[in-house]
Amino acid sequence: MAALTSLIRLRTNLGVYRIPVSTSSPLTLSTITSIISTSLPSVILTHPLSFRPFTLASDPTEPLVDGTDYTSRLPNGAMLYTFVDPNSPAPGSEAQKATKKTITKEGNLEVQSYEQSVAGQAFRPGMLPLRSMKKHWTLAEFQEMDSAFQFKIKGGGESFCKAVKLENSEANSFQSYLRDREFRQCRMGYLYGRVAEGEEVEVEFVYEPMQEADDTSFNLVETEEAEKEMENVEEIAGLFGLKKVGWIFGHPPREEGFIFSGEEILTAAELQLEAADGVEDTTFVTVKVTVDSDGQAEFNAFTLSKQAMEMVAEGALELMAEPGFCKVNETFTAIVEGKEAKKIDNAFWLQNVAIKQGEGQYVSWFPKANRDGSIQTHAALGSQLSKSGKKGFTFEDCMMDFQALLYLTKFFPMSDITNIVEGLKKKKIEDGYKIMISSMAGVDGAY
Repeated sequence: MAALTSLIRLRTNLGVYRIPVSTSSPLTLSTITSIISTSLPSVILTHPLSFRPFTLASDPTEPLVDGTDYTSRLPNGAMLYTFVDPNSPAPGSEAQKATKKTITKEGNLEVQSYEQSVAGQAFRPGMLPLRSMKKHWTLAEFQEMDSAFQFKIKGGGESFCKAVKLENSEANSFQSYLRDREFRQCRMGYLYGRVAEGEEVEVEFVYEPMQEADDTSFNLVETEEAEKEMENVEEIAGLFGLKKVGWIFGHPPREEGFIFSGEEILTAAELQLEAADGVEDTTFVTVKVTVDSDGQAEFNAFTLSKQAMEMVAEGALELMAEPGFCKVNETFTAIVEGKEAKKIDNAFWLQNVAIKQGEGQYVSWFPKANRDGSIQTHAALGSQLSKSGKKGFTFEDCMMDFQALLYLTKFFPMSDITNIVEGLKKKKIEDGYKIMISSMAGVDGAY
């Protein structure tokens, strides 16, 4: 069999590695893993290779091309996914690049940097020379290789998501929190709901993770407590048949024409890639909240184009200081209106999504988690349960509150939360749970 030559892209938690592959053997996950260990000896894989992001291959001998003859040529530029040791050298870093030793005219041994050793020879900045990848190239192979690093920038186009229906009380609560701070602080949250017929997203509740924010950005807190809370959120949503369908962020007023920051574009693209398991159509929506010139809260919804998703997946877009733009990584070429561009206006990626108002199936009375000035306590739970038996509310009505259920996860194991949710879905929580919750809230008899 003739040698098979391809460029494999390996997307990891540290970025995208690019590995030339030339072999006459069938290309399986196992053989590619061996090639990676040879090509990138200092990069330590901590998980098996996979076709999809954030999933693991169950069989290391699984053929690389799903549903086809895996002895055929692997598509050039194929993307695989894995996780690597965080201490491994990042793609393009000096530690990961080759070096060259030379003897100076004074007779001293000098180690050249990668850039020095391949200056003027690299296929593209940050990459090896062509002959280091393969000795002989045809024009067709070169053009195919080069095209993988070129993007002709297109407009956003029409969104795959046709509309997003925001739950009124949840949307109002989010914008009210920003208004209380005079819209001088950024804030983000995840939208949980369902995808209805006609590719329309229906939002039931908003979860705002632990975060540190200022007037220009937000940063999620990465602790075991934050991770555990996020896991509990996912479990509770799943018990109700809901999933993460989008995210929402708020920010102070901006200059005209500055719609999305680079950080917001990259975040939206990464979340869409995760939701779609790659560069695929997705209804995952981004909702932006700010205040207009009249001081009124302004909601807008978008998805990003598949081209934006692809460029972020490739590592072709980077943050830059200029607001409203993303920088093009030097390894790639972006063509805008027939000319090469070093930066891209973020408005190119945006696809508008219609916003509708809706009433959800859950109440939104309990204090929100992770908000300054919003304290979740037994007393707050007691105040909520005291409405039971009044104005037609039942105990189950009062507990049909995502934030209250999330609060219970601090005191009940998830197995009990599962039973409580099953009771809520049947509108009949077991009396034993009612007694325990009421006692904890200090309102015996509320059930």
